[in-house]
Amino acid sequence: MQPEHDYSESLLVHFRRIESLKKAALDYPSVLLDTAQLCDLELLLNRAFYPLCGYLDREDYESVIAGMRLGDGALWPIPVCLDVSDAMAGTLETGQSVALRDGEGFILAVLTVSDLWKPDKKAEAHAVFGTDDPKQHPGVRRLYEEVGPWYIGGRLEGLHLPLHY
Repeated sequence: MQPEHDYSESLLVHFRRIESLKKAALDYPSVLLDTAQLCDLELLLNRAFYPLCGYLDREDYESVIAGMRLGDGALWPIPVCLDVSDAMAGTLETGQSVALRDGEGFILAVLTVSDLWKPDKKAEAHAVFGTDDPKQHPGVRRLYEEVGPWYIGGRLEGLHLPLHY
């Protein structure tokens, strides 16, 4: 019997490719990740969010919101998407590569954009937190007040895991 997924698949690129990808990424638009985004990136890159190979695209996002499953039917409880500002979203298009940077500007990964959309945050709040009232759950308040208005989905190529000091 063949395993359904290859658990050995790494999202961190081979060490021989790091320098060339880093050099190319210097010309890509950059997203400076906040603390929550860094946590999601680390969990994606270290495969704690297996079977995800990057941030959810719109189809998977909507499937997770509707029924806690990815588009292929795999169980997945919460959306994992990269949120960005209106200004950043206006500079991006599908197929484009984006450098993901930590607070000090170090490039941690490259995201190839497969999808860009405005999420239904009310539906997301209900699906994830069971309410859309920010007074009833701090996650709802964060979703409404701190999470950017656009989501990006796409595959990741990791250069390094985030550093913890």
